[in-house]
Amino acid sequence: MFPISIYTEGAVENGPMGATYNKPPSASYPAQDDITFDELKRKIFELTGINEDKNSINVNARWNAGTGGSYCFVLLPICENSMWRMLVEKTLSSATGWSIVELFVEAVPNSVCTQNDPGEKSHSIVDCTEKASENSTHENGLFHRNRREENQEEPLLGENAKEHESQDLTDDESIDLKPYDESTLYKGRLFDCLDDLKRAVKEYHIKQNRKFVTKYSGPDRYVVKCMDPKCGWTLYAPSDRDGSYYQIKKIKGEHVCSNEGDGEDHVNMSHDFISQLILDLIRKKGDASPKEIQEFVYELYGCTPSYSKAWRAKELAITQLFGEWKESYAKLAPYLNAIQVANPGTKVEWLSDSTVDPNVRLFRGVAWAFAPAIEGFKNCRPVISIDSTKLCGKYGGRMLIAVAYDAEGQLLPLAFAAIKDEDDDESWSWFMHWLRLEVVGPSPLCVISDRQDSILSLFKQPDSGWYTGTGQAFHRYCSRYLCESIPCAFKTVDLVRLVQWVASQNQLRKFRLGMMRIMETNLEAYNWLVKVGTKPDEESAYHLWSLCEDGGYRYGIMAANGNESIFNLFPGIQELPITALVELTFVKSAETFARKREATSKIEVEKQQLWSNKITAILEARRAKASQHRIVSIQSQSFLQEEVEVETRTEVKHTVRVGDDQRSCCSCQKPQLTGIPCSHLLAFCAFRSVNANYLVDSAYGARRLLATWAPQFHPPPSSPDEWPDYMGVAYSPVCKMSKRGRRKKNVWSPSVPEKLKKPGPVAAYSCGLCKQIGHSKRCCSRNTVALGTTSES
Repeated sequence: MFPISIYTEGAVENGPMGATYNKPPSASYPAQDDITFDELKRKIFELTGINEDKNSINVNARWNAGTGGSYCFVLLPICENSMWRMLVEKTLSSATGWSIVELFVEAVPNSVCTQNDPGEKSHSIVDCTEKASENSTHENGLFHRNRREENQEEPLLGENAKEHESQDLTDDESIDLKPYDESTLYKGRLFDCLDDLKRAVKEYHIKQNRKFVTKYSGPDRYVVKCMDPKCGWTLYAPSDRDGSYYQIKKIKGEHVCSNEGDGEDHVNMSHDFISQLILDLIRKKGDASPKEIQEFVYELYGCTPSYSKAWRAKELAITQLFGEWKESYAKLAPYLNAIQVANPGTKVEWLSDSTVDPNVRLFRGVAWAFAPAIEGFKNCRPVISIDSTKLCGKYGGRMLIAVAYDAEGQLLPLAFAAIKDEDDDESWSWFMHWLRLEVVGPSPLCVISDRQDSILSLFKQPDSGWYTGTGQAFHRYCSRYLCESIPCAFKTVDLVRLVQWVASQNQLRKFRLGMMRIMETNLEAYNWLVKVGTKPDEESAYHLWSLCEDGGYRYGIMAANGNESIFNLFPGIQELPITALVELTFVKSAETFARKREATSKIEVEKQQLWSNKITAILEARRAKASQHRIVSIQSQSFLQEEVEVETRTEVKHTVRVGDDQRSCCSCQKPQLTGIPCSHLLAFCAFRSVNANYLVDSAYGARRLLATWAPQFHPPPSSPDEWPDYMGVAYSPVCKMSKRGRRKKNVWSPSVPEKLKKPGPVAAYSCGLCKQIGHSKRCCSRNTVALGTTSES
C-alpha cells in the first residue's frame, strides 16, 4: 500500500521546490498497489464530496522531475490509466525520491466540460508548471531548466537537429487538444513506450485522413511532421532520461492540408498496425480472410488496406497469438502429454522418421483422440464420417478427421490427425489403422466418405481392419461429394438437384422414377451414375450412394457434412501452427460437449422419456399422420407374424410385415433404413394396441444421448511452465516451405478423384531447334546429345 493526499479548493503556487499547493490536503487515505485510475476517481468523489452527476474532475499529480536526490516538482496531468499506473510504479520503486502521491483535483461542471474547457484547464496547468520550473532560482529548479537546455544541445548525425526541432516548436505555436479523448494528441500526454506513441500518432492521422512522415525516431525522442510541405504541423515527443516514458512536449501549428479521401489504403497504415487491430477478431473467430480484414478496418477508419497488407497483418497476428511455426513443433509433444495427464485415456500416435540425434525425430504426422470423445462414441450410432482438408500454413500438409453421430444426428468430433506427407494412400492407411485399434474398436461400422482412391483402397484390403468383404465395415458415399464429383461435361444445377433427390429417396418406386427422369434428361449422366463405384463384375452399385439400397447401415445419414459442417466446428484451423491447431481441437471439442450437454440436460428422463427430443417429435408427427391411414387387409402368416395392407389419405397402399422373429418392415422402407417406425407401421400398432416404442432402434435412446455428452474435458495448465515433465523425444518439422505464388486462402473443398477430372485440350508447342510443332527439343532428331544419352542408357 502507499499513501495518497488529495488537495482541492485551493490554488497552485510556485515555491522554491517548484509547484506546491496553498492549502492543506482535503483528504488522505492508504491505497492498494493495484488501484486503477477509474477506482481512484470514484474514491476522490467519495472522499471530497464532489457531486459526480454534476461535475467531472481534472487530476494532476505533483511529480518530482529532479534527479540525484534533488527536488523539482511539476504538475503532471493524469487523464488515463497508463499515466496513473506509471506514476504508481515510480512511487513504489522510489524512482522519484518521493514516497507519497499528491493529487491536485479541480472540479469542473459538466456543462463547462462540454465546451473544450478540459483542454484549456490542462493548458493552464502545464503553463504553470513550466513557469515554476523556469523562474525558480533554487538550485534544484535550475537543474530542471538546465537539463532541458542540455537535451536541446544533443547533436543528431553530426548536426544540431534536436536543437533545431525544439527551437521550431515555441510555446506560442504549440496547440493543446482535448486530453480526455484518447484518440487525440495533446501537449503533456504520456506514453509508456515508443510503440504506444507511434500507434497513437498513426491512429490520429488515419482517423483524420492525413499523412505524416517521421523525421526522427529513437530512444531519446520521436519527431514527425505532416507529409504535405505546405502544412507546418510538427510533433515533438522526447523521452525521460531513463527512457521510462515518452511525453508530447510540443505540437506546432495545425493541419491545413486536405483530408479528403476516397476510402483507399492509407500510407501510414502498416501491417503491424492492422495486426494489433485484428487480434481480438482472430482470437474469437480463429481465422479471418484478407477480405474480412479489409472490411473490418474500413468500418473502423473508413479506409481499405491493400490485400497484401491485410494478408501480412493476419500472419503477424497469428504469430503473436499462437507463436512461431517452428517453435510450435517443439511444444507439440509436451502439450499432448499434458492433455493425456489431465484426461486419462486420451490416445496419441506419432508418425516420424529417425535422425542422427536419437532424442530428435523428424515429424511426419500425429493423430490424437480425446478421452471424453472416445467414451462418448460408445453411445453413438454405429456410423462415422471421415474427411480431410489442406493445411495452408507455413509448412503445409493435410488434416484428417473422423466424426460420429449421436442419437439426434449431431456431430461428435472423434479423432484428428495432422499429416505432413503428400502421400494420401499411406496417410489414410496409417490413420484408419490406428483409429480401428485405439479408438473405435472391432465392432462393424458404416463409414461415410468421399470417393478418393486412397480411401476406396482401404475397404478392399483384408488386413486394413475395414475390409467390406467380411463385414468389418460398410462403406458408403457422401451424397454431397457425389454431386460435386459429377463430371463437368454434363453437370448442371438441375441435374445436381435431381441426383440429390434420387439419392435420398427411401422408396424404390420413387428411386426408379428419378433414375428414369435422369436418363431422359441426360443419358451420359445416367450411365455415369449406374457405373459409380462398380466392380468389374457388377452392373451397378446403388447401395454405395442411394438410401433405398443402403440396407440400413447409414441410419439415414446421407452426407458427411449435413446440418453441421465438420470443419465449421473448428473455424480457421487450416491457418494455425501445429500446437495451436491441436489446442483449438481441444477447446472447441470441450465447448461442443459443454453446449450439447446443457441442451440434452432438458430431456425429462425422470418422466419416462424414452427417446431424444428429435426422435420424440418425429414419432408424434407420424402418429398424427397415422391417424389418417386405414387398414385395408390383414393376412396372418403365422400366430406371431402378420402382413397388413395400409392405405394412406392419398389412396397409396403400403404393405407392413410385423413379427417377433424378424425386424418389422414396411414397403416404404423407413423402418428398415432409419430404425424409426413409419406412419404405416404406427397405424398398425394403433390398430392392434401394440407399444410402438419397442420398434425404435436403441441408438436413439434418451439415456444414450445423455451418456454421449456426459464425459468432461479437463484442460491442461495454460502456461507451459506448469505442464507435467515430458521425457520423450522431440519432434522437428521438415523445413520445406509451401510453394511460392499468389497468396491464396485454402478452404475446405472435396477431393475429386483424378479419373473423374476431364482432361483439357493439349496446348500446341513447337521445338526450339527445328521450330516444328508437335514435339520438344528434348525429343528432336537434331538433338544428338539427348538422343545419344537415351540410346546409351
